[in-house]
Amino acid sequence: MQTTTQQQIASSTTIGRTLIVGSAAGVISAIVSNLLAWGIIAANDFQFEMLNGFSITLSAFFANVIGAFIYRFWQKRSSRAVIYYAILSLAMAVLMTINTASNPMEPHIGTVANPLHFAVALLSLVLIPKFMQRTAAAEPPKG
Repeated sequence: MQTTTQQQIASSTTIGRTLIVGSAAGVISAIVSNLLAWGIIAANDFQFEMLNGFSITLSAFFANVIGAFIYRFWQKRSSRAVIYYAILSLAMAVLMTINTASNPMEPHIGTVANPLHFAVALLSLVLIPKFMQRTAAAEPPKG
């Protein structure tokens, strides 16, 4: 069961605000992921053709935009949206890590890609619920 406040937050979150939340979380996640990748690549003296700033940015950004819509969907239907979103985010990070380990595109790519999977998932898990609450609280009351 949802409380009245949770129902108000869930019903007041529009598609536009969801897109803004996902985009904001995506930009932050992309910046952090690129910095993390740069640090790991520089420390290990790696070079990758397929893993670059552009691919990391697109992946992190769109993962968060899609995640915001998934979170919004659960937020409207359950009081446990954060728990469900945490399970999904971490499960996706694990599955992506398994995929990278079993089908590496380039040698040693898992050394960089696997931490990025979890960084994006954790940032999404923290930022999206927090931003969704802020946007709902910032809206003027209806009536």
